[in-house]
Amino acid sequence: MNVKKMESIVYTGIVKSRVCSVVKMKDKVIMKVISDIRIYRSMIENIDGNSLPSGFDNKLLHITLHRIAMKLRENGFSLGDFDHLYINMTTCPVDDKISMAKRTIDRYHPFYRFYDAEVSQEFLDSLTDPQCVETVGKIIETVLVKYFCTTVMEEELVHSCISDALKNGENMTVKYKEKTGAKNKAVIYLRYLDNTMYAPQLKVYDLAGNIMLEKDLLETATLDSFGEIQLSTKKVTVKPRKNCFAKNLEPITITL
Repeated sequence: MNVKKMESIVYTGIVKSRVCSVVKMKDKVIMKVISDIRIYRSMIENIDGNSLPSGFDNKLLHITLHRIAMKLRENGFSLGDFDHLYINMTTCPVDDKISMAKRTIDRYHPFYRFYDAEVSQEFLDSLTDPQCVETVGKIIETVLVKYFCTTVMEEELVHSCISDALKNGENMTVKYKEKTGAKNKAVIYLRYLDNTMYAPQLKVYDLAGNIMLEKDLLETATLDSFGEIQLSTKKVTVKPRKNCFAKNLEPITITL
């Protein structure tokens, strides 16, 4: 994709491209789409010189955060010059209760940023309880709206994505990949299950939008099997990604 040359970037909202997040390369930038949302906690200031906030165990919460990130990514939502959002719940005072952490950006890992959210000790202690998920979702929505939305439409998108993940759980579906041919279109949809596996589904449509094929594929722990889609009137072939983890995987071929 050609990238328009720019002197500086101030936009941090929604982008249509799947290739997004402001990566500076001299005089041009590439906007990245959000990839991940993670949650941490600390009782000391999140500043240079102090240890990083710590993770904790809450399976349902971490699964829900992944679903939120998947839904935002499906809609091309960008954080700007990074794609991993780390939310730190802390009992320390935070400007305006929620603010970007006062840490220097990690020059070796510039893909993430910490945002601090001031919470009570009681709430901090409850973060391992599955019942905290909805409240954490509201905090994440506040961070996204406050710092990364520039229009009402973007705010509504954030609210919709988070609501979808909270309400529908493992039944939430995202469009992952698609390929349009001369006479048909193939789409791979994903669900992220409570067992932390992906449940992919392949649908093939004619150009009028009628479903020609609908097939559930095998659950998978990773998405290495889903690289390039090749499509003809007789079959769909999904090639593995081109990386070291996928080198021994076979293509998925479905006859139409």
